[in-house]
Amino acid sequence: MAACEIVDLIGSTPLLDLTDLVEPGSARLYAKCEFMNPGLSLKDRIAIHILDTAEAQGQLTKGDTIVCASSGNTGCSFAMLGRIRGYRVTIVVPESCSQEKQIHIKSLGAKVIVADKDEYMSCGRDYARENNFFDVDQYNNSRNPDTYYKTLGPEIWRDTDGQITHFVTTGSTFGCISGVGRFLKEQNTKIRITLAEPECSNIYEHYYGKDVEKQDSKQSVKRTSSIEGSGKSSPTQCLDLSVIDEVRKVSDWDAVAMCHLVVKTKGLLVGGSSGLNLFAAKQVADSLGKENIVVTILCDSGVKYLSKLYNPIFLAEHDLPSL
Repeated sequence: MAACEIVDLIGSTPLLDLTDLVEPGSARLYAKCEFMNPGLSLKDRIAIHILDTAEAQGQLTKGDTIVCASSGNTGCSFAMLGRIRGYRVTIVVPESCSQEKQIHIKSLGAKVIVADKDEYMSCGRDYARENNFFDVDQYNNSRNPDTYYKTLGPEIWRDTDGQITHFVTTGSTFGCISGVGRFLKEQNTKIRITLAEPECSNIYEHYYGKDVEKQDSKQSVKRTSSIEGSGKSSPTQCLDLSVIDEVRKVSDWDAVAMCHLVVKTKGLLVGGSSGLNLFAAKQVADSLGKENIVVTILCDSGVKYLSKLYNPIFLAEHDLPSL
């Protein structure tokens, strides 16, 4: 396929059969290869939709400044699109954002502001408001889940010939699970949607009605995960809990071990959120019969985490499985 511009390559990613990861006789397991988007993550989808809509509504003109608070991937996507379309771009990232993602953003001409992990979202919002810049506000922007409802959901339905029975993915903005989940349930109300999240995230507690406020903060909200771009201490405005059927906790150890397994057995170099997704999706698939089809997401490329998840020193320092 010939493409006129790099943005023409966003979406329509391959669906990869990973059924041999599950127990014999269990459900079939597939994964959408979102790391094959030009920005190396699924976030290209929301970036172009938010940008296209803002331009159509006259909210942006060439030379304006775009501000995006991001754990990294959405920042990479807006840096890429900003370079192409002539915008100034500032990305506000948490301290945990990998050096690879920060360099990716800077290489595309965008400015990076590093903020405290608990304050980077509000920092980005304040910075945009104080300077009258365009604020992406991806965690609360309704165009985020709308993107996945219009693109990724239909692709998964089409790629599985409408036979999908279970969808499993993690989230940080939760736009993906909300948009895809809404679309799939409109096609078949029996499709089950599973949110996978790191142990330090609190969506599990919110979903099942646990008392979040009385938890030991060192064991929940304040604990840091090594899996970037997954989990939150509380729901975002993009999260539609009504489309979710269950929430599964996954440890950093299990997520990273899955990353190492697929790079060794499949040659798949993916990020930690992909490992988290695969671990939870395998659990779901292992519990089902072979008539079921489970689909998950390979969110981004492992080249964004070479200094972390594929670095023996980092792994040892954070008590994570070795390569």
